[in-house]
Amino acid sequence: MISGYDYEFLQKHCDVTRILEIGTGKSTEALKTNGAEIHTIDRTYRPVDGVEQYIMESEEFWKTHDITGFDLFFIDANIGTGDVEEIYSRANDKFKVIFHDYNEGGNHINHDKGVHNYNLVLRYVHDKCHTEFETGGTHCALLECEKIT
Repeated sequence: MISGYDYEFLQKHCDVTRILEIGTGKSTEALKTNGAEIHTIDRTYRPVDGVEQYIMESEEFWKTHDITGFDLFFIDANIGTGDVEEIYSRANDKFKVIFHDYNEGGNHINHDKGVHNYNLVLRYVHDKCHTEFETGGTHCALLECEKIT
């Protein structure tokens, strides 16, 4: 679950038009605050009005839905290399990725998840994008990317 500080961090950075969230929850409500079109993938249904929900694994979503043009990805689940490739291919030229459970060097139960996901994405985009990085909230990290054309 996201903290109040994480909620505010998401609100601050959801000034976009189309969002893909992997892992649905309280974060979805924060992402809705700026009126963006939201698509969310999760194995479990959670009642959230005004979003497109896909009750499936991300791997199935990539195979069955051809939705592109995302400005922001919020990742609150474990992802793999295939997810990273799909995220990049479905992103606009300028896009953001926010990683939850980013607790570098911490003793938090999920400390590896956000850091692991960030490292996967950064390794993939490092020679494909100009990037900027910041942390915020209590457990979030933001990677802003601009594709090199």
